[in-house]
Amino acid sequence: MKAFRRQCAVGLDIGAEVVRAMVLTGTRDKARIAGIGAVPIAPRSGVSTTAQAIHAALAQAGADGEPVVAAVGGPDVVVRQLTLPPMPPDRVLPALELQHREFGLLPPSEGLLDAQILRRSKGECLVLAVSAPKSVVDGRLRLLEQAAVKLRALDVEALGVLNAARYLGRLEPRELLVALDLAEERAVLCLLSERGPVVVRYLDVGASAIVERLQSAAVAVPDARGPLKTPTGDADAGPVAGACRAVVRRIAEEIRMSLAFYRSEYDREGLPRYLLSGWLRVPRLNHWLTDELRLESPFEVLDPFRAVRVTAAVHGEINESAGPEFVQAFGLALRAL
Repeated sequence: MKAFRRQCAVGLDIGAEVVRAMVLTGTRDKARIAGIGAVPIAPRSGVSTTAQAIHAALAQAGADGEPVVAAVGGPDVVVRQLTLPPMPPDRVLPALELQHREFGLLPPSEGLLDAQILRRSKGECLVLAVSAPKSVVDGRLRLLEQAAVKLRALDVEALGVLNAARYLGRLEPRELLVALDLAEERAVLCLLSERGPVVVRYLDVGASAIVERLQSAAVAVPDARGPLKTPTGDADAGPVAGACRAVVRRIAEEIRMSLAFYRSEYDREGLPRYLLSGWLRVPRLNHWLTDELRLESPFEVLDPFRAVRVTAAVHGEINESAGPEFVQAFGLALRAL
């Protein structure tokens, strides 16, 4: 048991409507999925209900009592890749705090700052900085405390998605990564290449917008327990397609504008590679998004269960929904291996 604990890493994804937990074992190069849990919660549930769902998801995953990697997120959490003059590691945070206005970071009185040195040379220091409002961090810590969860690390949702995308997508040197994770309330868009920085955007549209459209069109709405049944007839001209079209166009336009900016500012030569994860229960969603962007090939769907060996017994409702929706939990767990 002690050997297992040393190699065990638990990612906890606290979504707006579902709490997901994933247990990885092994090493970063040879990770294995050893347990998963998923517990739906009602929209706008209170802290007590969410804490109970966290406890239940960890119990399902066989990770009750294990330290977890959780995350904060949202448009108020700032992620910046910055180039600083060469300096000792212990001087990076003070330098960022002193120049927070210039770097677009929150002032020390309002936010918590963390930074990771990505690369150092004689001429520069490449840093990934994260600045989060104290209220957001404190709220997440109180929730985890109420759920009696041992915290191993508190990360950022977008970086968890990016970590999973790089691991599962196997990014090549000349590629420009365009990774979209469709969560319940909003989508997270990450762009990255060797020639440019990490760029993270929260889109003001998510799975809930698709659900609202389906409800308005009186179309059966998929729940957290399984995929929507494949539509019969002409799927691209039916009621599901009609209901989703406006949302798909909004997402595609956001991707198009963000990619155009990235290419104009940082990387004109990189070959875009499109990756998709998150809430993908509408079967043709990938196809419609691909068509809107006029891509030659569809988005690659990121699914940890297809790319990583699964040693856990995955049953019932969790088995039906296990797939791209666990990408963030996978990315967070991966950080602890």
